[in-house]
Amino acid sequence: TQVLTDNNLLSIKQSPEFSKNKSPDTPTNRICTSLFQRERLAFVLEFALAYVKESSSLQKHVMRYPQMFATKAIEKKLEAGVKKGIIWHTQGSGKTALAYYNVKYLADYFQKKGVMAKFYFIVDRMDLLIQAGREFTSRGLLVHNIDSRDAFARDIKQTAAIHNNSGKAEITVVNIQKFKDDPAVTKNSDYNLNVQRVFFLDEVHRSYNPKGSFLANLEQSDRNSIKIGLTGTPILGEAYNSKTLFGGYIHKYYYNSSIKDGYTLRLIREEIETSYRLTLQKALEEIEILKGNADKKLVYAHAKFVEPMLDYIVKDFEQARISMNNNTIGGMVVCDSSEQAKMMYEVFQQQYAKQEPQSQAMVAEPSTSYNAKKKQDSEVNTAAVILHDIGTKQERKDLVEDFKEGKIDLLFVYNMLLTGFDAPRLKKLYLG
Repeated sequence: TQVLTDNNLLSIKQSPEFSKNKSPDTPTNRICTSLFQRERLAFVLEFALAYVKESSSLQKHVMRYPQMFATKAIEKKLEAGVKKGIIWHTQGSGKTALAYYNVKYLADYFQKKGVMAKFYFIVDRMDLLIQAGREFTSRGLLVHNIDSRDAFARDIKQTAAIHNNSGKAEITVVNIQKFKDDPAVTKNSDYNLNVQRVFFLDEVHRSYNPKGSFLANLEQSDRNSIKIGLTGTPILGEAYNSKTLFGGYIHKYYYNSSIKDGYTLRLIREEIETSYRLTLQKALEEIEILKGNADKKLVYAHAKFVEPMLDYIVKDFEQARISMNNNTIGGMVVCDSSEQAKMMYEVFQQQYAKQEPQSQAMVAEPSTSYNAKKKQDSEVNTAAVILHDIGTKQERKDLVEDFKEGKIDLLFVYNMLLTGFDAPRLKKLYLG
């Protein structure tokens, strides 16, 4: 009444429209009272903002609603005395970011109980360790990397919650690929009751053998620890069931929900053009005549097959840039073998790689038409090959960063960058 009086609108107080708009069941009222309640607004301001340091900019990220609800669901489970469970969030929904937000939130949660929390993020491949470490570091966490059995065993036995002396938030990223079934790892009985260990186990649908020893030893190393499994595709079979290993679901966010939100785009499968299909078929027949009953891997890596395939990929990708009106998008070619990837890169360098700058004598040529200029701007002329046996780890890491920054148009890969690869500009995927 006071608000209406102050605005000289007291006359609308008894109107049907005002009564309807004031109802707590209206969509606007529901979202406003939910989003702007004091406790939730305080949560957003304190825990749901992240400043992400990219190579060329500083971005402000806000926790997505499934991440927020998952965080509150974790708290609810902890209050009920539940120590383990699964977060089932669809691929690409930001499970590493979810772990980051929970480092902030759970550290505060346990601090209020007089307990220091120590956080681990466990992966099963070196490239995922690098990827996770980069994600956490860019958000301001101090990252402690572990890639050996002995280092993990030593860290488990430490009673300190952090490794740094500055008091900054920290997470330990552990790659268990080399020792996940080692029976001697993680055994520890002298853990500190004032330190609460929280394990985020990535990709729990894939990496943890129920008959192996890692999970059992992890449980024995600290029976009071909290284990949160992260997955986009849990396994529901009888012989291997994610819920049996890691407990019930804490929170779910499905692929169709992400599409509905507009966060995930639908996958569109495109068939290769008929003319190129015939060309490739003819090339295969010619190679088989030349090579006889050669290994298919060698046939698909032959220059006679790779050249027309690469020609199709380059032209299709350039057309995609024109159609999307975006020359910054990148593409990836997932090759049939490392030999095919090497041949793809070799042919690309010979036929499509960026040429030396034009001489001064060519600068004054007449300007091209709009369509010709658009086609020229969309040209694909830089590429890189990412294989485990080419270059050093640092060189491969630098190439990945160059691709993310838009310095490379196409990546040729085999058994690399297939999961956990975060590159928003990657819009076209070709299967070799």
